[in-house]
Amino acid sequence: MSKTKKEQIYDAAARTILKEGLSHLTLQQVAEHANMTKAGLLYHFASKEELIQKMNEHAILCFRQQLETYQETNKHEKAPYVRAYLLATLDDLDRQHTTQLCTSMLATMSFDESLLNPWRDFYAEFKARAAEEINDPALAQLIRLACDGIWFSEMFQLEPLNREEKTLLLRRILHLIEEGSS
Repeated sequence: MSKTKKEQIYDAAARTILKEGLSHLTLQQVAEHANMTKAGLLYHFASKEELIQKMNEHAILCFRQQLETYQETNKHEKAPYVRAYLLATLDDLDRQHTTQLCTSMLATMSFDESLLNPWRDFYAEFKARAAEEINDPALAQLIRLACDGIWFSEMFQLEPLNREEKTLLLRRILHLIEEGSS
């Protein structure tokens, strides 16, 4: 499936951040990496802030789609939402999409903290839904923080896990879910 023009721009923005650093994230640089004019980019995004905001919204949307897929696949298992969160997180690490997620969050943190609000809302939703499936709120948060830790170690290349380590961790967390779910 071919990418939309906006998805191509998101990818170009991610490449710009990775290649040149956050300080060089300009609409001109993104336009060049997207093989378009700055005017063409401005047609889609009026400002750098809007581009970053939309990158975050797109990253969350993509992750939600993965969550829904895994939740449907695991609907007869214990704690299908929490299980889906874990599986989607680990699956996401093996995809190109991870670059976009990482760079959208990095750009947000350096540009305007209020742009993190969609992520805050997403985490609040996770907390509420996990509480419905797992009797132990601390276990639900432990699982989320383990997923985030894996993801951040990958994002910052701080001793990222290899495939075997990810598989072992996945099995262990799935075992915890089985023990702690309603």
